[in-house]
Amino acid sequence: MPLTWDTQDVLDNENVCFLIAESDHPTTGVKAGDRVLNPVTNALIWHSLSTGIGTITRENAGEVWARVSLLELVYGASLRDKDGPVSLTMDDVIAHIGLTTNASFKTESRASFIKRHVTYYLDEAVRRFERSKTEIPGALHE
Repeated sequence: MPLTWDTQDVLDNENVCFLIAESDHPTTGVKAGDRVLNPVTNALIWHSLSTGIGTITRENAGEVWARVSLLELVYGASLRDKDGPVSLTMDDVIAHIGLTTNASFKTESRASFIKRHVTYYLDEAVRRFERSKTEIPGALHE
């Protein structure tokens, strides 16, 4: 099933969720003057999958922010600019209250969210270690 999203309930969504391209981007087909999705909005849309929260509301904005913040701590910043990585801010989440996706039919519990990401992180760390252990002279060889 494709990821779908809706910005109609975001306050001032035309200015928050969309930008006017300032220059041509031939690799993406975007031309100067085109209306494009704000990269912050795009990041929050995709974070709905990783956070397990499909709609940002006044009631859950703090939890969305906390989960995004943890994800960026573990996996790195959500965005990049010419100077490097850029993390999402609390203000970004607040500005996107009303953003809805089909990422989850119900909000994932915090415990499930933590288990999913911590398990992935630890499993990946073990895989990295196992791949590199052959590079440790005289150690861990069977």
